[in-house]
Amino acid sequence: MKKKSVFLEINNATVQSFGKTVFKDLNFTVENGESWAILGDSGKERTLFLETILGRTAIVRGSIEWPFAADYQKKQRDLGLINSFRDLIALVSQKYTFRNKSSQQNFYYQQRFNSSESEDTATVNAFLSEVEIKEEGAWNLSNVIQLFGLEGLKSKSLIKLSNGETRRLALAEALLKNPKLLLIDMPLVGLDVQTRADFEGILKAIQHSGIQVIMTSSAKEVPEAVDRIGWISGGKLMIVEERDSLIPLENEAFSTFNFSPLSFDGLLNTGTLPFSDQEIIKMNNVTIRYGEKKLLDNLSWQVNPGEKWLIKGHNGAGKSTLISLVLGENPQAYANDISLFGRKRGTGESIWDVKRPIGFVSAELARYFPTNQTCKKVVASGLFDTMGLFKKLTETQEALVDRWLEVFQLSHLSEFRLNQISLEEQRFCILARAMIKSPTLLVLDEASQGMDEEQRSRFKSTIEYFCQETGLTLLFVSHYDVDIPDCIGHTLELELGKVINK
Repeated sequence: MKKKSVFLEINNATVQSFGKTVFKDLNFTVENGESWAILGDSGKERTLFLETILGRTAIVRGSIEWPFAADYQKKQRDLGLINSFRDLIALVSQKYTFRNKSSQQNFYYQQRFNSSESEDTATVNAFLSEVEIKEEGAWNLSNVIQLFGLEGLKSKSLIKLSNGETRRLALAEALLKNPKLLLIDMPLVGLDVQTRADFEGILKAIQHSGIQVIMTSSAKEVPEAVDRIGWISGGKLMIVEERDSLIPLENEAFSTFNFSPLSFDGLLNTGTLPFSDQEIIKMNNVTIRYGEKKLLDNLSWQVNPGEKWLIKGHNGAGKSTLISLVLGENPQAYANDISLFGRKRGTGESIWDVKRPIGFVSAELARYFPTNQTCKKVVASGLFDTMGLFKKLTETQEALVDRWLEVFQLSHLSEFRLNQISLEEQRFCILARAMIKSPTLLVLDEASQGMDEEQRSRFKSTIEYFCQETGLTLLFVSHYDVDIPDCIGHTLELELGKVINK
């Protein structure tokens, strides 16, 4: 049988990132027509593997070749046009960002809730219409919108998309470029149960159009449509021939995890937290709308001190809008009957009065910090409820920040910019920021999304310990049952802005 031609090849490569060797003697061959899933015991390693294929790391020994781009690059050179193999690759990262219309700045976190500012942000349809396409192919605006279920979101401003809707938009943007190679870092992250169930069909449609896919994944989420599977660990890649071995392999890799509560000694407020004698949240017949669309519809809800709530619902159900009211970010709170920490909104309180008792972690929050903010500054900013540190710390504050960095094993990254570290490291950095002020209310909005299995387990154990040792109130948003802490005692389920289960 004639051997298939090579699509992509890495030969005996030593790969560095930020001057540190991350892969050694790396070998990887993709044949024409193959799709791959890459697993491993480190989410950071899996992401760096995709970055290496994209040419964003340094090959200091060995080589990487992209034969699939050879004809395109020759054609472009003959025409005297600047070109790169990257023109034919699309990456769906977990760190995607969308900018305003003038591309001068990223959105700031509160901007999504201010309807007057949506004029500076494109709609889904306008954004996709402006995607730069290097090569024409099977995918166009119409069939991409249909594939990812974006029809009902076409006129929606980018800043008003939920986390899951934003993820679907990022996938649509990548596919619209008609790449030869589509790289997807954990494609199911942020997607609701139904969209995750539909992904197998989505992947087959992409493959049928002639696009090859290399994706990272966890053992339980490897699609049947994937042809080959690789396991990356300790800078080495091995081929996995038997799918049945994936879950045992993953379990073995993460079996060494042990949670150590002793490291938090002296950091947690184990006494009585503020507002312990008042309702934490009280909403009566709350309705939030933008134009004709109701994002929350006649919602009533009360959260008492120390309660632990799960908030669930499909992408676009209203979860993000509800959280925005709790955080004091949504101006429509003033037109509704909402009380936070026993005080009705709109009775003279400042935004800082609302934020002071709340710690907040979300899957997307890291994207909104100024790019010059180091991990240390991000953690310290939790003392002041600002998106970054803009004042000098006292010696006591500095020592406290250093302790929180230490307990989450981030000390060696303290002077790295937040956007330089891995997704898992970012998330623990922001958890430290949330906890440094001993909050009365901790809000976790898909906070462990995208982490590898070990880090998700570590995150869950940490939250369970916080709940056990303190009297904090918890709001927990997740699409994954496995991430839900055992301490959860109440559930609020939303569907199209309405409460369907409480």
